[in-house]
Amino acid sequence: MRLRPLFRASTLWPRRLVFLGMPLWLMLTFWSDPKGPENPTPSAWLPPIELSENVQVTPSTSTVDMPNANVTPVNDERALHSALSSWIETWSAKDVAAYLGFYSPDFVPPRGLSKKTWARLRGERISSKQRIDISFEKLRLQINGTWATVKFTQVYQDERLRRHDQKTMVWQKRGGQWLIQSETTE
Repeated sequence: MRLRPLFRASTLWPRRLVFLGMPLWLMLTFWSDPKGPENPTPSAWLPPIELSENVQVTPSTSTVDMPNANVTPVNDERALHSALSSWIETWSAKDVAAYLGFYSPDFVPPRGLSKKTWARLRGERISSKQRIDISFEKLRLQINGTWATVKFTQVYQDERLRRHDQKTMVWQKRGGQWLIQSETTE
């Protein structure tokens, strides 16, 4: 290998820097500290530290609206699941009064009906069936304080009809009881 052309005045400085800087870079990169690292713990990424004066704590919305602050969201989930099961049982039993009792006083019926007209039509439709079997599948609950969104596949069967519908219901907790605020069926 001829080194002379590398050091000629006509050559460019970057070649000189690469040739002379490479040994220095290798030495600094691979030269280990004989004492070892100062901190023997492995280095890991840590989140940034927040100063206490910059942190603001707000109460959870799930306990603000609830009359009993000791009730956990798990209990709300169980209570909502129980209310949904009871709603289905009263519908299957054709107990119209109990069925309509699950709906909030300010329930918004579908298709622009008044609640009174909707309740009358629902009562007539339920009472006219010989038998009704209702169940649900793929239940998803999302609770946010005193409001909950419930999505599931509703399996409905009477003496002439069998349907699988996607149902979305909005429930509201009032006075410790979950009531249906609105519902849509796809």
